[in-house]
Amino acid sequence: MKKIGAGLQFNVYDLNNGKILKTNRTKLQMYFTNLLWEPYLIFAPWILKRKINIAQRDRDNAIKYFSTHKYKKSLLANLEINDRRIIQDKVIRIKDLIMKNFSEDKRIIDNYCIFIIKCWKEGFADTIYNFTVNNGVDKNNNVVLMDFGEITTSRGDVEKAILYQRWKRAGCYRRRIRGKTKGYYKKKLEEILTIENLNKYWKI
Repeated sequence: MKKIGAGLQFNVYDLNNGKILKTNRTKLQMYFTNLLWEPYLIFAPWILKRKINIAQRDRDNAIKYFSTHKYKKSLLANLEINDRRIIQDKVIRIKDLIMKNFSEDKRIIDNYCIFIIKCWKEGFADTIYNFTVNNGVDKNNNVVLMDFGEITTSRGDVEKAILYQRWKRAGCYRRRIRGKTKGYYKKKLEEILTIENLNKYWKI
């Protein structure tokens, strides 16, 4: 079993069978990772502590939710949680696919918008909108959520994110996608992320 990555909340290992295993990172690991991303927080330890506590809380709440509720597992790369052993399909991160061919970028963005609506229908949402990092493409070319540790099940939280246009503050929008792809992404998310659509699709 080979370690292939780590985010703030999870270590990721390749099971060499088309699946990956995720394990919870310790609070110390989370501190050091967040400092690597935002080194200025060494001068604001109270902010760092709050961010880590929130990340740990969100991760634990997400694990509890997906352990106890029914949902379309394909939306989360066939997520399986058994005694905190977290297994998902190994998929291709969108960041490894995007910005190579505009026609392909458009198809991925269209599928991402379809994915958002599907999640709303199930009654949960990722309000971080870190499109290229938190999501991947499965073997059926569907967009799936890989990093599920920041989901919300609160319609009110989704509404706030829409009104705040939270997706425009995501790192992927600000730094990772550019040119025509960025313009198309902006257009499509402005069409999809509306209160009208949220009212229409949430938990139907």
